[in-house]
Amino acid sequence: MSSNAVHRDPDAIEEEVVEVSGQHRARYQMLFSADRTKTDSLTCGIAIVRPGEPLPLHRHAHAEVYFALAGAALVTVDGKDHELAEGQAIFIPGNLEHAVHAETEARLFFAFAADSYQEVRYVYLDDD
Repeated sequence: MSSNAVHRDPDAIEEEVVEVSGQHRARYQMLFSADRTKTDSLTCGIAIVRPGEPLPLHRHAHAEVYFALAGAALVTVDGKDHELAEGQAIFIPGNLEHAVHAETEARLFFAFAADSYQEVRYVYLDDD
């Protein structure tokens, strides 16, 4: 277990892009994850959702929280749309299908109760 505070500046963290079989899946900056930082118990970062680059429909066993830092996004959870404006949050229970779209760039803080991002197994529904 961590015994020291760990400070991170998003301006100093590179964006990462997840592509699976040549398809864009996600763009993010990882803030805390045991495989990258001396932290445990919580994995979090900033998802960057741009027009034409949605986070496609997917699910994972871990529950997730999104908090809109900048911009606005449409979060579809289990077939129901939720408008997520700057300063608003949404809790998504584990294994519920969800996707995120934005008409302008949106930056969403995300968090999982997991030591490492590697523990979160994404299932993209167009891959089923």
